[in-house]
Amino acid sequence: MSRGTSITVEAIAHRNPGEDDDPYGDVELSSLPDWWAAAVREFEAHDLRAYRPPRFADGTLKRTVVETLETKLEVAVRFVGRNASYQDDWEVRIDGETVTTIGRYRSPNGYTVYEIEPDEFVDRVTEALEEQ
Repeated sequence: MSRGTSITVEAIAHRNPGEDDDPYGDVELSSLPDWWAAAVREFEAHDLRAYRPPRFADGTLKRTVVETLETKLEVAVRFVGRNASYQDDWEVRIDGETVTTIGRYRSPNGYTVYEIEPDEFVDRVTEALEEQ
């Protein structure tokens, strides 16, 4: 699915605001990485939809790729959407400098999906750093 693809209204029309399946019903939070469990608890504390970590186009968790990249290159990677509207690309910043933009959409299951494969993302960031 891409951001140009609409969600089937019939698939979600019966839901009340915030109503959702509990993806953590059968999961021990202690089995999740600390950052993930903390996010789940934070979302629950504010009565938000269940936390669903952002992913790349192939389903790879964004955090895993970004943490590996940050450690390897000794940089800070941030995805920033300033005054962004639905379907606007977000900036990817390395140590505060914008190096590229990235498309993203919200999947019907509630995940933010970045419209790029993880390997291509790593290549873009690495190339941008080499050009600096």
